[in-house]
Amino acid sequence: KFTGVFTPVIRLDLIKETPNDDWIIDVEDNKNKNHIKQARFINNSQYVFDVATTTAEDEALLSKIYAVKHHTLAKNAQWALGIVTGDNNKYILQHNIADAEPIFRGSDVLPYTLKAPSSFIKFTPHLFQQVAPEHFFRKSEKLIYKFISKKLVFAYDNGQHLSLNSANILIPNIPNLSIKTVLALLNSAVFQYLFTKKFATHKVLRGDLEQLPFPYVSTQLQVLIDSLVDKAIMLQETPKELEVLIFQLFALTPAEIAIIKSEG
Repeated sequence: KFTGVFTPVIRLDLIKETPNDDWIIDVEDNKNKNHIKQARFINNSQYVFDVATTTAEDEALLSKIYAVKHHTLAKNAQWALGIVTGDNNKYILQHNIADAEPIFRGSDVLPYTLKAPSSFIKFTPHLFQQVAPEHFFRKSEKLIYKFISKKLVFAYDNGQHLSLNSANILIPNIPNLSIKTVLALLNSAVFQYLFTKKFATHKVLRGDLEQLPFPYVSTQLQVLIDSLVDKAIMLQETPKELEVLIFQLFALTPAEIAIIKSEG
């Protein structure tokens, strides 16, 4: 690594020849050496090298989760980037003043909710470098998520708030799935496990989010999940019952749940 670089480094060694069907590659880190079938990468979206998935147990668990009948966010959501002011020192205020309103950064985004506002701005889009159409910010309900992060962190916003480009906007429109149930899944241990194993990045990218599987959920169960999400928003912590319900949506066994929880 170069001095001052804190992101992980991956060294990739290639052999210029056609691989056999049973070709095995070695994946090494500071602690372990694992063996993976190279053919698996051919089935991945954009042929991603998902080298964080190293065990047969992980492969089986990922396959089981994706085998559940599901929708995705692809073509079932609206997306918007937070505001790029071009000069935060000039436009971002530390105190609220007349004609200003709160604006939220990625560091203000917590699971399910936003921190109390500490930054403010006069919304003058013609002065800023990049601004999504205002109707995205003014939706009666939307999700705001932390962009620079190795974890999925999504907050519910019904206050029509503004956000900076470290906190992007998702407005889901998955058939027969409420926005709060979508929020519960995005903040769940199951989705965090999927995100870590399949993508393992320090950025939460739209293309990756569009590959996550949102299972079919009955109306009755959604009512229960939504009520638990309301509780999570109010208490700023995830009720244990909520995680249990999401594990049940994917019919996970105690052993499979233990694998997911071990990833932290």
